[in-house]
This record gives sequence, structure tokens and C-alpha cells, in this order.
Amino acid sequence: MSITDKLPYSNMIAKRVREGIRKGVAVKDILGSIQKYQHAPSSTATFYKLYGEDISEEKAAIVGAVGDVVISQALSGDFKAAELFLRSKGGWSPTTTINEVEQLEDPDTDESAIDSLMTLLGKKDRTICECGSEEVCNCTSTKRAS
Repeated sequence: MSITDKLPYSNMIAKRVREGIRKGVAVKDILGSIQKYQHAPSSTATFYKLYGEDISEEKAAIVGAVGDVVISQALSGDFKAAELFLRSKGGWSPTTTINEVEQLEDPDTDESAIDSLMTLLGKKDRTICECGSEEVCNCTSTKRAS
């Protein structure tokens, strides 16, 4: 067979591919095991081009079947199954903690820690005067520094 000839899809090879995937055999090992058949692809690219859909369908069926068992057990109260599901599909992690803090004061009137400390120390608010001074100024038109 020349390089320009296309390999045909083989139902016999597809059956072996599906059987291998169902048994958990690695794709590279399945590719190696089908080399005895006529029209077996020798490259991974050609293998996936011809039998990729078979591989995907079998993997999806297996994941679906196992997922169904895990979800059923989780809903029945199995802690390990629930934890597995939450970690893999729910974004949950026992090490991730979200601390919720109640806001006791109005955020618009809340002072920063520095402002509170300055008040306790008897220091005036730092101001910026129109004259450009960032120190305490006696001018009447000042605005609070940010």
C-alpha cells in the first residue's frame, strides 16, 4: 500500500479498540495490539483519525456509568462518594475557607485603622491644602488626603 492510499475503517479493529477502552487498556497499547490486523494504522494520528470516535464514545460511557454510581452513593449518604463528587465537580476543597465577616458599621462612615489611630494619638487628620502643603495647615480651604 502506498503512502497516498487511505486506510479504510475496519469494524474488526473498532471492536478491539472499544474492547480495550472498556477494559482500561492504554491507547498506545491498543494501537500496538491491533498491528496484526490488515489495514491497522501505524501512527497515532491515523489511529485517532479512524477510531477516535470509538475511543471517545467508550470513554464517555465508562465515565457516565462510574459517575452514576458515585452520584447515587453520594445521594444515599456515602461521605467518601459525596466528597469525591464535590471535589471533582463542585469546586469544593476542605482546605479552602471563606471567612464571612459581618459589617457592623456603615462602610461610608467607617474609619480606616490609620484614621482611628491618629485620632487616638490626638493627631489631626492629614490634609492637603490648596497651597500644596501636606502638613496641618491653617488655611480654610483644605481637603482630606487620600
